[in-house]
Amino acid sequence: MGMDGNIHALMTLPDGDLVAAGDFTTVGGVSANRIARWNGASWAPLGSGMDAKVLAVTVLGNGDLVAGGEFSTAGGVSANFIARWDGTAWAPLGSGTSGFVVALTTLPNGDLVAGGNFGSAGGVGANFIARWDGTAWAPLGSGMNGLVTALTTLGNGDLVAGGTFLSAGGVPA
Repeated sequence: MGMDGNIHALMTLPDGDLVAAGDFTTVGGVSANRIARWNGASWAPLGSGMDAKVLAVTVLGNGDLVAGGEFSTAGGVSANFIARWDGTAWAPLGSGTSGFVVALTTLPNGDLVAGGNFGSAGGVGANFIARWDGTAWAPLGSGMNGLVTALTTLGNGDLVAGGTFLSAGGVPA
């Protein structure tokens, strides 16, 4: 049995389990609202999942999973477009973002970078891209002038972003 919807993101956890995220509500005959874990033998939900599409996942240095997307709740708690799974429960990252999260990456220092279609994160102005330091959200410079759809961190620690923007930090890109 497969999924009853699309997969938008995959991530391998430190223990080798696979996390699949998207807009499905069942996987392998198991109820799993938009996010599930495969241990090599069976699927399991991550709590009660999300109330809308999950578009991105990443793992923090401590092994916690972060999911971003179009959802407003995760595990039944308010989590505006972004939430953290600690292996037991979902929790918001501050007050989240003002719009959907499409891309996530982790920096070498452990900070999380989120990109998407938002103008603020944690109530702070952040044009389409923001950084979470484990406690608070902050903008990345002046941000972008359009949607951020992809993020990665290079081996040297540099952050690379892609999307529908024409400038990054006020510089043509």
